[in-house]
Amino acid sequence: MARQDPAESGQEVVDSTAVPVRPDYVRLDSWAGRLNGWTPHILSDLAAILAEAPSHGLPGQERLAEALLDPAIPFAQRAELAGLAALRFAGWLEYGLMEAETHGVRGLYASEAGYLVSRLQDGLDAGDLWPVFAERLPQVRDYDILRAEMLRVLALRPIWPEITPGGSLRVGDSGPRVDQLRARLTAEGLLLADWQTGAPYDTRLETAVRRYQGRVNLSPTGRLDQPTLRQLNVSPEQRIAQLRANLEQRRWRTRDLGDRHIWVNLADFRLEAWENGRLAREHEVMIGGQASSTPEFTEEMQYIVLNPWWGLPAGSARSRFQSMRRNPSIVDQYGFRIFNASGDAISVYEIDWSRWGNNWPYRMSQPPGPTNPMGEVKFIFPNRHNVYIHDTVERDRFIRTRRDFSAGCIRVQDPLALAEWVLNGQDGWSRARIDDVVAGSSPTVVWLDQRIPVHIAYWTVVGDVDGRVRYLHDLYRRDGRVIADYAALHDAFSGQGLPFPSGLARAGNTVRR
Repeated sequence: MARQDPAESGQEVVDSTAVPVRPDYVRLDSWAGRLNGWTPHILSDLAAILAEAPSHGLPGQERLAEALLDPAIPFAQRAELAGLAALRFAGWLEYGLMEAETHGVRGLYASEAGYLVSRLQDGLDAGDLWPVFAERLPQVRDYDILRAEMLRVLALRPIWPEITPGGSLRVGDSGPRVDQLRARLTAEGLLLADWQTGAPYDTRLETAVRRYQGRVNLSPTGRLDQPTLRQLNVSPEQRIAQLRANLEQRRWRTRDLGDRHIWVNLADFRLEAWENGRLAREHEVMIGGQASSTPEFTEEMQYIVLNPWWGLPAGSARSRFQSMRRNPSIVDQYGFRIFNASGDAISVYEIDWSRWGNNWPYRMSQPPGPTNPMGEVKFIFPNRHNVYIHDTVERDRFIRTRRDFSAGCIRVQDPLALAEWVLNGQDGWSRARIDDVVAGSSPTVVWLDQRIPVHIAYWTVVGDVDGRVRYLHDLYRRDGRVIADYAALHDAFSGQGLPFPSGLARAGNTVRR
């Protein structure tokens, strides 16, 4: 059933960008009216800028772009419309369409609107809006890579290959589903299109399947198993929705990442150290399990600890205390220290087990040593989640594809190399000095001369430095709500124009849904 146009039904055409969802968001028309200096040339540029909205995963602005170029509409009305359109689109690029926490419509605060109006007016004065909008883009390194992938998937959508559901496939199998698998991997760029119809599942196809599984963080079996089939059969519409949500998530991040900063993408089990716009180091990481999932946030690293103590979290401590009750020798075996409510060290034999329960007054720590789960170093960026990055004694588990083993903190591979990068340029802290300290057993705190921002994200679509895009397994099942909520807002705004705020619109000129 076709949707009736509000203007034709006699209903008021509402500019949803001028009606704030939150009371502290401003009306755009009260700020857009301050822009002046519009010319036909700048209107043409703005129309071209708005036409790029789908590549950003933002609602299409085609009707607005057409209205800005329509000579039948008086220029004064088009200029008024341009101010609203430019401010709204600049706000979307700078801050996002959707609020990160509540998933409601993201409006603008007065300070944000004032800032954007100032930058847009600079562009109008210079006669060029392109640099102004380019500056609004997120500074994360893979934003443009995801935009290119969005255009690729949009173009591929009409011919997206699908694999018929069925059992697993492996080397030696043949039939139409093997051909479909080859077509799908060809579309992914993992196979050349020189294969023969009806050819059996061979080692070349097995290698391509392994490469695909590695991209999405599935076990690289080389077989078309059911998890791999589900990933390959994600529809183009689902991929587009996922890309849109991931582009939006980039817009939620701070624009000032820091000259030296650390990125952790939980969904990718990867840590990246960046310096002056270049990738300096990459490390594999382990993250929290399903019951203790690692949160997303940004904080500043303030210090590192070499040969750290381990203060056992409440959950881990309770299970250890239960083991000690059965076998008190564990205390000496692992070097645990037990403290009472006053902070005094006590023997395991002094514990009053009758107090076991919610008011348990004891806590436990473990000094540096070969069995300490913190390993040789931990990196501290104080935060309300009590999450940090640290070494581990379970280093053999880094060979796993899926690495959600921790109690919430981030375990990093080759932590001393990361410590060397963190302390680079800090007087007296060469790699040799670091190695000398960790060879001993004394805890050593090193405060950083310059704090380092640590950004922890959960992104299921990533663009690598070589331009390749990988779709990752949604380990924590966080993607569904973000994708669904963003899709609802995207659809609500798609194709939507803005009424002429002066009320001078006439039939045939109203830009509407």
